[in-house]
Amino acid sequence: MKLTFVKPHAQLRPYIESLWVFESSFGFPATDSSIAAPNGCPKLIIPYQNSLTSVADGRASVSHPGKLYFVGNRDSSTSLHSTARATGFIAVEFSPAGAFPIFGIPMQATSGGLWQTDQLLTKWSLKVQDALENHPDVRTKVQIVQDALLRLLRSNGVRNDVVEHCVQVLKSRDGLVSVQRLAQDTGYSRRHLNQLFHQNVGLAPKTLAGILRFQKYYRWWAERKPYEAIRDAMYDHYYDESHFHKEFKKMTGHAPGHFRRQITNEFGRRVTLR
Repeated sequence: MKLTFVKPHAQLRPYIESLWVFESSFGFPATDSSIAAPNGCPKLIIPYQNSLTSVADGRASVSHPGKLYFVGNRDSSTSLHSTARATGFIAVEFSPAGAFPIFGIPMQATSGGLWQTDQLLTKWSLKVQDALENHPDVRTKVQIVQDALLRLLRSNGVRNDVVEHCVQVLKSRDGLVSVQRLAQDTGYSRRHLNQLFHQNVGLAPKTLAGILRFQKYYRWWAERKPYEAIRDAMYDHYYDESHFHKEFKKMTGHAPGHFRRQITNEFGRRVTLR
């Protein structure tokens, strides 16, 4: 399994958290629980070799090569599978509020789901798919995707400064900022902030805060820090150990102890340590 991270085009960097290519001669290892924990980033997934099966909230979806798929923001884990054959896909992870200015689609309409882009932007999607099909080289495919996103950005490109500010505050504090504090800082009501976040992010600010709070600990796991150190520090972010366990299971699908002892998730580790 190989993950190659690509530096996004300069004009796309404010909107993209990471861009990478997954390659494997045998797909996702059957012995490895390949889990994508929520990170507050909507995604564009482009399989070009083999199909991918994703399971989220008990529902399985299949992504076929040659198609583009948009993954809306969610606050629960997704497990990934494939058949044991050569597999490759491109992934674009947008910043929490980065997809809306590019696609111009209210993010609450995509939240929690996986959408073939033919359903969202038919003409654009078909044009990109045709271009990708005509160029087998992966580096060229990545460039085609970036060029296509740039064209959308130039057509839409409306960023919300209030949401961007709130997202940056939440990220800088690992989610430890109340919605009331954000409302006071921006001068908007909590209700209006919720509306803005649902349109631009697809999640309420409180939900995004919970994801960012969890991500700090998930990154520590990815860095192989001792669980005892993670557990001892969690009281700064969670009410008690029970609260931490509940959130951990929601975000990964497993209790912390089981995850630590039984789950390999090398895929999740490498994506987290990008």
